Amino acid sequence: MMNAETEQSRHLHRDHEKNNIHHENHASLHDHPNNRNHGHGNGHEHAQTLRALSRHRLWIALVINAIFLVVEVIGGILSNSLALLADAGHMMTDVAALILAIFVAKLAERTATPARTYGLLRAEVLGALVNGAALVVIVGVIFWQAWSRFGLTPNINGPLMMVVAFLGLAANAGSAWVLYRSREETVNMKAAFLHMTSDALGSLGVIIAGGVILATGWAPIDPIASVLIGIFILWSSWGLLVQTINILLEATPENIDYLEVKKALESLEHVKEVDDLHIWTIATGIPSLSAHVRLASKCSDTTHWHVCLKSAQDILRERFGILHSTLQFEPEDFVCDNKQVCMMERNSPATNK
Repeated sequence: MMNAETEQSRHLHRDHEKNNIHHENHASLHDHPNNRNHGHGNGHEHAQTLRALSRHRLWIALVINAIFLVVEVIGGILSNSLALLADAGHMMTDVAALILAIFVAKLAERTATPARTYGLLRAEVLGALVNGAALVVIVGVIFWQAWSRFGLTPNINGPLMMVVAFLGLAANAGSAWVLYRSREETVNMKAAFLHMTSDALGSLGVIIAGGVILATGWAPIDPIASVLIGIFILWSSWGLLVQTINILLEATPENIDYLEVKKALESLEHVKEVDDLHIWTIATGIPSLSAHVRLASKCSDTTHWHVCLKSAQDILRERFGILHSTLQFEPEDFVCDNKQVCMMERNSPATNK
């Protein structure tokens, strides 16, 4: 991962002018959850084990869905059921989504390089975004097919439709159960789990439509069920798309209050002000933070600034779960001489609020 650099003024004497005192720390300012060189080997190995287990579960779900995709397409054609074909179309995206999820999960395990200092952790975020967008596209196809069927009275084989739908429900529910315990590990796993649960509910909708057709012979329930399936898929995929886009835009994580973090840092002894504060997510479960921290003049002593550093890192880790932080310490009377950086600091939320 990223190595921190430390720059400190080597001439800190009591008779020096204050403007000669600068604290720019980087080296001990990083807490890296996955950096092998920072004593986190066990955590890194545990994360690798979880990823391998998640990928194994993805393979199981892929095999189940690939087998049943063939069954559902044949059943939809033979029964002439749009709802069943719509569900098969969604299952086709499930198979593609699972293949993509496995691929990007493998990419995310690649080690960091000088060219990609975070490795390919965000490959999983991109995969989740693609999967979420695919759900929206398939909903559009379902709506279009349903609209073209309204007013028509196709001959639908209700019993066959029901049998295939029950088999589909079992396959999708089984796949969702396999992925359930890994669903919160990454947005990639969440996307895969969402595909499985959406398709399971889609199969349930087909079963209900088949039951109505068997009991009453009312064929319009077939496109109606398709529309309801599409609405649910659209609703469930929206949250995933928002979450992945926020990560890619480096928005503040939803579970972290920006102003609370600023307030907590400024409540520490000797901290006068925090500005240029940024909080973002590298990948699921890896929040990061950078900030400029202005210290009271008494902290200019080189034997004391590291105490302020440890206090800041402790509060970020214990209260907010932020393990990866970069803090630049500055003396109380520090004057910014870089116009571009100064402008960014003035426009940051930490300064404006």
